[in-house]
Amino acid sequence: MNLIEYEAYFWAKFFVAERAVSGVIIILIYLIIASVLAYILSFHIAKIYLDEKTVFSKITGRIISFFERMIGESPDHGMTFKEYFINLLLFNFFAGLISFLVIMFQKYLPFSYDTVGMSPSLDFNTVVSFLTNTNLQHYSNPMRLSYFSQTFVITGLMFLSAGTGFAASMAFVRGIRTDTGNIGNFYHDFLVSIFDLILPLTVILTVILILAGIPETMQRYITVNAFLTNKVYNIPLGPVATLEAIKNIGTNGGGFYGANAAYPFENPDWFTNLVEFVSFVIIPLASLISLGIVFGDRKFGRMLYWVVMFFFIFDALFAFFGEFAGVPFLHLGYYTGNMVGKETAIGISQSTIFAVGATITSTGASNAALVSYTPAGIIGVLIGLLLNDPLGGVGTGVLNIFMYIIFTVFIASLMVGKLPEIMSLRISSKEIKYSTLSLITHPLLVVIPLGITLMIPHLMSSFVNPESSRITELLYEFASAASNNGSEMGGFITNQPFFNYLDGVLMLLGRYLLMAFQLIIAQSFSVKKAKAQYYRSIDTSNWIFGVLLIAAMILIGLLSYFPIIVLGPLLSWAHDFNLILEAMV
Repeated sequence: MNLIEYEAYFWAKFFVAERAVSGVIIILIYLIIASVLAYILSFHIAKIYLDEKTVFSKITGRIISFFERMIGESPDHGMTFKEYFINLLLFNFFAGLISFLVIMFQKYLPFSYDTVGMSPSLDFNTVVSFLTNTNLQHYSNPMRLSYFSQTFVITGLMFLSAGTGFAASMAFVRGIRTDTGNIGNFYHDFLVSIFDLILPLTVILTVILILAGIPETMQRYITVNAFLTNKVYNIPLGPVATLEAIKNIGTNGGGFYGANAAYPFENPDWFTNLVEFVSFVIIPLASLISLGIVFGDRKFGRMLYWVVMFFFIFDALFAFFGEFAGVPFLHLGYYTGNMVGKETAIGISQSTIFAVGATITSTGASNAALVSYTPAGIIGVLIGLLLNDPLGGVGTGVLNIFMYIIFTVFIASLMVGKLPEIMSLRISSKEIKYSTLSLITHPLLVVIPLGITLMIPHLMSSFVNPESSRITELLYEFASAASNNGSEMGGFITNQPFFNYLDGVLMLLGRYLLMAFQLIIAQSFSVKKAKAQYYRSIDTSNWIFGVLLIAAMILIGLLSYFPIIVLGPLLSWAHDFNLILEAMV
């Protein structure tokens, strides 16, 4: 190698290293900004969990009282688990039924324009998806829904699902911190969730997105004549900013357009990318931090923060370096990494942290085509789904993390020969049974339908990628539905009656069956009296318990899927690595 070749080699390696370092720095900046804002918001959420007045109470208190008088409810009317859950189910059922009928007959309603419409199976899948906070979209054409449906049904269900999730978390926290024998009033909790938390943040975000250039109009589609092909295209505008705001604040994830946040009308530049990332991380992260304030143990909140950050940072760096390395043999770009399916204005680092954040939470939004990710990159994104979204959604993150905490306390207590306790409350066999049921339900909802689907030839014929990629795509599809995430990898025709109905059932079970188990635990705790703090058998706020919690999440969440991971993404990764070795030889 002469001097010129050596110099060229040196500078090439230098620029690769510089891009890698800058990518890691960008990821850390995203996490730091989200963490700071979540810490600030945690004080507000703690007041909501403690049933105290917030900064909005002077205004929202009257609105909440007005709606409570309309329906004949009061916060003084406490409900047991059975009353709370039945009212939650009925409220969601009637909202879903009305939404189904609106979409079915949307062509007869205002602002239908040139709406294509939906089949009954797709209508069912769409309504269930948005009702359960999943937002799994088996349609890509925004013209399938009218502006009225987008505003009344989609945006309405986004508020409803987020409010329902946070109300359930309020009931769970109340069950632990009080001994009244009830877990609160669902309708009061729902109204407080909407008016004291979700709606104010949504309004603020809507204004920011409009100022950033995202459309907000009821104007008819714009007709554009393509210069080169001379074809005519109808480009829908619509109330995008409003939907985009609640999509992120409510950890919903469903986009106005099929490309979701990869479409410039939803996510035009790096600024909106950062704003949207922070907006869907802030409530779940702040909710976990606020638990330290609620239970009078700040170290407990910090422990939960670092447990979640461990998975966040690991997944983000794993996905980033997987995409940054790319697959050189396939000429995806040695120096620039795998830019296939990514916006050049956003790049690899901002695409991967966005995708990982969307699966660590239950948001499921995407600013890139996940099917074009490398096997290593998709593993980094997939881990969050298999762990049932460690940070969770609005409210559901608190419910999910406590299932792992109860199980970890039980295991740790067995190891040291003490009785299991949490927040000075004795954990009985009932709590252990239902927390275990909650933890094993998610893997069963993923593995069973995956095995059934693999045995149906005509369904597998719609896949276009090799066998290992097909397993990865099915694993991603069902894990996304069961965890109420909604992230879509694709790679096959999802808009089929089989997948529409099956995913719909998985979303319903993943939402309401798990929520039932979790609220039963809350009811069980609500009749127990706390012991003195210094009698705690296990310290749940130190780093040792944090390590045990991480280990439990990995053992339960990931090892359940290990054979499928080996046959899917790991086999694809090994195949690519083998191609590289053969090319080198």
